[in-house]
Formats: sequence, structure tokens, C-alpha cells
Amino acid sequence: MVIGLDFDNTIASYKSLFQEVCLDIDLIDETWNGTKKELRELIRQTPNGEKTWMRIQGKVYGEFMHRADLIYGVAIFLIKCKTRNIPVYIVSHKTKYGHFDEKKIPLREEALNWMDKKNLFNKEYSPINKEDVFFTSSREEKVEKIDKLGCTYFIDDLIEVFEEPKFPKDVDKILFSSDKENQKNGLKVFDNWTDINEFILDGYSNKDLISFANLLGIRNPKSVTPVEGRGNSQVYKVRTSNKEYAMKLYPDTSLDSRPRLETEFRALEFLQSKGVKNIPKPEAKNLILNAGLYSWIDGNKISNISLKEILECVSFVKKLKDIKTLDSHDLNYASEACLSGKTLINQINMRLEKLDLVSKSEPALEEFLNKFFSPLLDQIKKEFLPLWPLNSLDKDLEKEYLIPSPSDFGIHNTIRDKENNIIFIDFDYFGWDDPVKLASDFYWHPAMNLKIELKEFWLSSLKDMFKDTDSFFENRLNAAIPLYALRWILIILNEFIPKDQKRRQHAKSSQEYNWEQIKHFQLNKAIDLTSSLKKYIT
Repeated sequence: MVIGLDFDNTIASYKSLFQEVCLDIDLIDETWNGTKKELRELIRQTPNGEKTWMRIQGKVYGEFMHRADLIYGVAIFLIKCKTRNIPVYIVSHKTKYGHFDEKKIPLREEALNWMDKKNLFNKEYSPINKEDVFFTSSREEKVEKIDKLGCTYFIDDLIEVFEEPKFPKDVDKILFSSDKENQKNGLKVFDNWTDINEFILDGYSNKDLISFANLLGIRNPKSVTPVEGRGNSQVYKVRTSNKEYAMKLYPDTSLDSRPRLETEFRALEFLQSKGVKNIPKPEAKNLILNAGLYSWIDGNKISNISLKEILECVSFVKKLKDIKTLDSHDLNYASEACLSGKTLINQINMRLEKLDLVSKSEPALEEFLNKFFSPLLDQIKKEFLPLWPLNSLDKDLEKEYLIPSPSDFGIHNTIRDKENNIIFIDFDYFGWDDPVKLASDFYWHPAMNLKIELKEFWLSSLKDMFKDTDSFFENRLNAAIPLYALRWILIILNEFIPKDQKRRQHAKSSQEYNWEQIKHFQLNKAIDLTSSLKKYIT
């Protein structure tokens, strides 16, 4: 096996850079929003548009090349090629200088410098040397080089390369594109590198995982073994001669753009600095791998939830409430924070719209949404939204009433350690949020299936906790709870959305994944929660 890679827009991402350059030279204003393709068409329609676009390309690939990003998954792909002794070459159609570039910046040299800074020539994990990079002056020359190198696979973002008359017939063609209409004539089309990894190189070998651990600072671990992962991430136990760690591989950022690694690592550092101890210790992170290393918690999941666990969760929320450093620490808002009634309704509507788009090809889902969910949504908005306190109905709740929140908080995200302490895990949605969201999510979370008496104890405990510092907490909670149930029903149905399903599938790469079976299971869960909600509001 010999693998060839294109460079621009296949390895190096200029996703936002083209827009930034056009903004710098006043070709668009700050309100413009669109894809690179849409931007190119917009510029080309202007006087001398073709020349203008070529000039912009010269700036992006030259003067501003250092601002380009390494596309997520490329580094992992190179590690896997290295551990398998697979040769990799980069073949790029790139002129020596940018068109109409008065500064005469050498594009090829800038590209090589960028590759070096991104560690593409790092022998520790990449099979590529500088001598394995080839720049050509034409597309025809590029195709000839691919043939001479004996590539068995070639990955490119331009279909025109594969349509060249002399493109070698025995090379497997992989188009890196979101345009599935190009899936023709023997072309494989992928819009992310995680899928390319799995298609060419399958899953992770033990050598791959050891390389990941090495890059996180654990030299020559004794073993790296998979453990049951979370809904979105893969988790591995890393053992050294005297210590154990949890290595967490976060979702492909092309499928989920939220900075989960940065959020969780920073959250744990922040909480530990405030004296919170019953959480994992952050040890190391690697942004290129999108991986984090944490202290290993030796213990078990909690299967039987009793009043003891609810009290421990209440105690943890009290610790969060007591952290009053809103102005002294630069924490972001939690993922999908809900700071007003209007925001919550908007989030419900946005989730419903996404599911409506796919429901036309999913009869059971369409029937559920039209016959059960939508009428219930209308009823609850009519009955409960008027109960929402006016100070946070249409405008955000004031910061003094927010708490730092794990967002996805519950006993499903805990471990009971060997000393019988409860340890809270999974903080990749962490940030400032309304405690009403935390209270409501805990109440309805389908992963816990709490008994009604425990649910009610939970709510009464939080009402008592916040009554002296937030006089509207109870009223806001009473109005919000049924709305959060609706939100949870839609979250359960995320498996019907291909992009969300793909993220889940990647997280469970070592397990059998039957999409049809999972969709059926999730729809039944949504129906069950709908029944619980109806009982709550009647």
C-alpha cells in the first residue's frame, strides 16, 4: 500500500481564512456569512472577479499560510500509517508564486514551513519526510507524479484531478468533499478524515494507541486498553509500571465543532483550583489528536440510585453555587446554555426543524412528531410559558444568578471509587448556566430513570438551596421543567440525524453498531418520556 495526499483543502484547512482576507480588503463586510464556494462565486461575479479571486488565493496560500489549520484526523491518519509502515507522499499542484502577488512570496516554501510547524515531518509519529513532498506546476504533471510514485490510494478535494485523462486507473480515488453527488465512477467520497481512516486503515491498533499515549507524555506504557466509552468519546485505560490514567479521544471536530477537550480540561483545572476534589485530575492534552489524559478512577458505575446518591449530587451543586468568581475567571457559557425562556423555545424549535428534515424518509419518526410531539409542544407553550418570570422570559438571566454547570449532570456521569466516594466525570459541556437547566435536565435525564420520590426530593432540595439568592428560581423552574422534557425528547431522537449518528458510531468504533435497531430503540425511549411528561402536566 502506498498513499498519496493532496495538500490545500485536504490537509490544510482555509475554512475561515478566505473570509478573513476578503474582509481585510473590504470585499465583504462583517455581516457576510457563507461557504468558501459561495464566497468564490460572489467574488467572481464582480468586475475582474476571476483575477481578484486568484489574487486572494495567492494571499491565503502565501502571506497568510501560517494561519491555516491542520484538518482534524490527518495527524491520526499519519500515526496509523507510521505504525503500519505505509509510505505516504504529498503531491500538490502549486505554483512557485501567487498570481498577481507583488510581494513574490514563495508558496511552496511557505507550505513546507507550515508542514514543519504542524509536525508533519516529526519522525516520532509521521512517515513523511520533506523529500516525500512534491509540488507540480500543472494538473497533468501532478497526475504523472502520482503514477510514478506507485500510489494505491490518492486523496484529493478536487474531482478534476481524478477526471484527468491520464489519472492511473489502478489507484483508488478518494474525494474529500461534502458533495455526495460526486460519488460516481468508482469515486469514494468522504467529508471527514475519521471516515477516511476507517475506510483505509480500519480501527486503532495497539501500536496506534501507544503512540497516542506517547504524544500525551506517557512513554512506553505497559498497556492501553479500551473501556466502555461515553456517548461521544472513546476512553482507554493507560497503565504504566506505577500508575494508571484515562485517555479520552474526543469527537471529530468536523462532526462536532464544540471544543470539548479544551472545555473539559479547563473545567477540571478550574474546579480543582476552587477546592473541588471529587473529580478527575487533568494530566495532559494534545490538541492535534483532540485527546486528553486524566487520572484513572478505580471504581464502578452506580447501578442502584438511592437517596444517598441524590444527596451527594445536591452537595456537589452546592459547591458549584458557592463558586462566586464570575468577574475574576474567564469561563465560557455552558454548551447550549439556556439563559431565558426565549432561548429554550428557540433550542426546541431548532432541534425539531433538524428532525423534520429527516422525518420524510422515516415514517415512524414523522408520525410521532406530527401526531404526538407537535401538539404537546403547542399545549405546553400555551400553558407554561406564561408562568415564566418576566425578568428572564425574553432577555438573558443576570450573571449573578448563574452557576458553573457541567450541563450533562447526573449519576450516569459518576463513579463510586474504592473509598466509597462519588466521583463526578464528563465536563466537556461545562460553563456558566442557569441552575434551572441543571435541575430540569437532572430530573428528566433518560440515562438515570429516577423514581418519582427521588425526583421530587431533588427538586425540593434545589428550591431550598436557591430560595434566598434567587427569588424567581422556583417560578422559573416550574415553568421550565415541562419544556426541558420536550427538549430531552428531541435529544433522544438525535440518532435519526446522520451527522449525529456518525459521531456516536465513531465513539463506539470497537462495538457493533446497528443504526436501524438504535433508531427504533431511541424512538421508543422518546415515546416513554412523552408518556411521563403527559402524566406530569395533568
